[in-house]
Amino acid sequence: MIGVIYDEAYLEHRPPRNHIENPIRVSTIIKEISKMGDITIEKPLSNVDEWLFKTHDRSYVLQIDNACNEGYVFLDADTYVSPGTCRAARLAVGAVLRGIDKVLSGEWDAAYAVVRPPGHHVGHTGRALMAPTQGFCIFNNVAVGAVYALERGISKIAILDIDVHHGNGTQEIFYGDPRVLYVSLHQDPLTIYPGTGFIDEVGEGEGEGFNVNVPLPPFTADDAYQETLNNVVWPIIDEFKPQLILVSLGFDAHELDSIANLRLSLNTYTEIFRRLKNIIGKVKGVVFVLEGGYNYDVLSKGSRLLIDIMSGREVEVDEPITQTDPRTLARVKSVIKDVVRIQSPYWHIT
Repeated sequence: MIGVIYDEAYLEHRPPRNHIENPIRVSTIIKEISKMGDITIEKPLSNVDEWLFKTHDRSYVLQIDNACNEGYVFLDADTYVSPGTCRAARLAVGAVLRGIDKVLSGEWDAAYAVVRPPGHHVGHTGRALMAPTQGFCIFNNVAVGAVYALERGISKIAILDIDVHHGNGTQEIFYGDPRVLYVSLHQDPLTIYPGTGFIDEVGEGEGEGFNVNVPLPPFTADDAYQETLNNVVWPIIDEFKPQLILVSLGFDAHELDSIANLRLSLNTYTEIFRRLKNIIGKVKGVVFVLEGGYNYDVLSKGSRLLIDIMSGREVEVDEPITQTDPRTLARVKSVIKDVVRIQSPYWHIT
């Protein structure tokens, strides 16, 4: 069973002008989900400050609170705060914590936190790894969830980040922590924000080997992306044997998304969802957390596919499988070879 966590407070994180990260993103998902009839939608936890302070510096959280009190404030060129942002951002974190509670209790096999603002670009103090902005993010929802799960007794967590952008904040927070395996597939950082997430960033200290970046060239399509999953991502996650999987779910790697240049169809998302569905039983559960994705049709269709697959229903994708052009495919194969070379001291991949 999969359940959804959502709150209308997410609509109160309002852009002061036309902004691609806006309330329609989640309202269109909930509208589509509501048509399904038998899906459970629950409210997030509301008291999350303890976990915010365990993940982010207290001074950063207070900075955000002060900005909310001022009204409309741009933290940087991309990231805004409105009067309703602080409540929305806390409840975005609370949705992940609620989802974790549900799967750890055994009530749900999987949870889908339909939240905004997104989170994976925020590190300990906001901007992470020298990124130019916070990329629309306020608190790192997935990272706070991982900290929460660790303190609830989970000893091994895999975070799978399939947003088209590298989750620089998540990488920063767990870079030295062997309890958290961070795996990110993203567009080549030389071609897109935030300019981080290179192959040789493998973790440090006790966390060395538990950070896996797979930077893919622009125009990577379904066939090459799935080859990457099969040759690198699934083998490493399987070997790690996590007790819990958290997914930074970005639909912005889809070919119809205007913010980036990967060429995935919903066929690849379907394959990812099916693989994670098959892992349930070996893990306590999977919690999907909305990150990016700015095409409303893709957001709604992709979310419906996620719920159908996790509910054990047969699905059909009304999009053709995309094919990578030969030159780009050769570059993807080179990336896979380099990732295997860099990660093979830590994992049995060839």
